[in-house]
Amino acid sequence: MSTVAVALGVLAVASCGPLIENAPFAVRPDTLQLGDLLGPFDGTVVDAETERPIGSATVCGSWGFERGIGLHGPAGAREFNLETSADGRYQIPRPDDLATGGSMRLRRFTLIVYRRGYVAYRSDFKFGSDEVRHDFSQHANKVRLEKWLPTMEHRRHLAFLGGGQAMAKAAGWEAQPASLEYEGQGAPHVAEPKGEAAVSASVQMLDVSPLLSVEEVRGVTGFAGEFEVGRLADRVRSDVFDSRHFKAKGKPEAFDVGVRVWAVGSAAAEEQFSKLVGELPAAMATEEIGDRSLRARGGDVLGLAFLLREKGLVVQLSCGTSQCTEPGMVLRLAKLVESHVGELRVAPEGKGPTEASPPSGKTPAATKGKP
Repeated sequence: MSTVAVALGVLAVASCGPLIENAPFAVRPDTLQLGDLLGPFDGTVVDAETERPIGSATVCGSWGFERGIGLHGPAGAREFNLETSADGRYQIPRPDDLATGGSMRLRRFTLIVYRRGYVAYRSDFKFGSDEVRHDFSQHANKVRLEKWLPTMEHRRHLAFLGGGQAMAKAAGWEAQPASLEYEGQGAPHVAEPKGEAAVSASVQMLDVSPLLSVEEVRGVTGFAGEFEVGRLADRVRSDVFDSRHFKAKGKPEAFDVGVRVWAVGSAAAEEQFSKLVGELPAAMATEEIGDRSLRARGGDVLGLAFLLREKGLVVQLSCGTSQCTEPGMVLRLAKLVESHVGELRVAPEGKGPTEASPPSGKTPAATKGKP
């Protein structure tokens, strides 16, 4: 077989689906055989003290993808959410809508379990110590949830939790005590809710929708297509954090724009910005905007973050290279965001950006200006 034929064969295989990394966990608790990142997954959630099953716990399984050759960048995620049965069991099927492409890789699977009154469980590391977890398995996994203690901090718990909208809904009640902890007041005792609606109505969440509009993005980048506007799924919304995701309809993620905002007070904002410096790929300090700023790049995504010390804000923007075709566009978007920070607001949990934009030139009166 010729070299050309071999190369064509490799490309054909790669185009059928992502490359799949080796799983860092065993297929079952009683073997060293490696599991499969694609799944399926199953297990039981129990109380760590009594070993009794915990029903109605929120379970989120997520698959993380990366792409690129040499320098890898994030390429989205897939999620499957459910609640445990009365006997504490969960089952997560293999995803059926895998990302494709010759440089696409499935890099990780993460299981997150949440039940009010307990410390959340993650399959990758542990709460408090950030110790890497080694007891997760693909099948017959046992999740032992430990009781929440009054000395623990809700703000750190929310940061640890992660997850998408299902987790945000389940943990939304923690936003209020977390906010008090950021202000140095400590978290008061919060009574159990009488219903989900009562919790949602009482929790005021940060709303960053005024910071950037569809028309402002178009004005900077020249993109004429449609956007689906929502929130990013990599972090739980709270009264001190929110995000905005401009997903280009029918386009790859290189056309997407994302905004993340932390409104945590001056000292915590400094800490959060320093954390981004260490976390974002190829981060480099700049003096372009705010009190401190940085540029970053990962794969097809350009990033810019800045600190507004007096306002206690950290803003992180991401823009795909097919949307922001030159680095100056990201800075222009950042300056638009900065110009609107005085319009930040709070809203009841569950409210916020879910609109889809029409093509440029067809904006109805209800969506003119800032959404």
